[in-house]
Amino acid sequence: MTKGAIRAERRVRSDRRKRRRRMFIYAGAIIVAAAFIASLLVPGGLSSRGNIAHSANRINSGGPVPILPDEGRGHIAAGERWSGYKTKPATSGPHWGTLPVAEAPDGAPVRWGIYDHVIADEALVHNLEHGGISLHYNCPEGCPQLVEQLKAIPSGGVSQFVLSPYPNMDSKIAIVSWRHLLKLEEFDEAKIREFIDAYQDRAPESFTGNQF
Repeated sequence: MTKGAIRAERRVRSDRRKRRRRMFIYAGAIIVAAAFIASLLVPGGLSSRGNIAHSANRINSGGPVPILPDEGRGHIAAGERWSGYKTKPATSGPHWGTLPVAEAPDGAPVRWGIYDHVIADEALVHNLEHGGISLHYNCPEGCPQLVEQLKAIPSGGVSQFVLSPYPNMDSKIAIVSWRHLLKLEEFDEAKIREFIDAYQDRAPESFTGNQF
């Protein structure tokens, strides 16, 4: 083989290696782009309100009401009652983690939505840990107008909201998030929405939707 032929063969092999490298680079770029696009479209991807966040940095320590002490977020057995909550309703602390069972008929966390019966703190706290807002009313004689007003608060759907009665608390209305509590004696939509804007989806394990 002549020197010219040898050089030509080397050029061919070099060109082949360059083409393979370019193909690998292009394929990698396509995979990365596809993964990024999918993360924006699929719940639980990279979007700030659809992801699971295990960092306390998501918690808003400011806002319209003071942040309350962190009472922990360990699990206790379904049906076991915890007497150590520092607030009523509870804003953090030990809670159940279970599918619906006899000891916790709504499960824990409960599905987001509107309930006409009392839900135990041990279940509700799990919803708060997932970034939810719970809205409660204490009306021994009934308050249908207030209930309808509270039902209208989650105007974009009930995802991340639980509405239920809560008897024997020391206010007529309580709006609750992870480590935050707003107590009211009369309906105040502006204050309630300010609270929600500050604290919804700001919890150790926030994620949207009925994904549990």
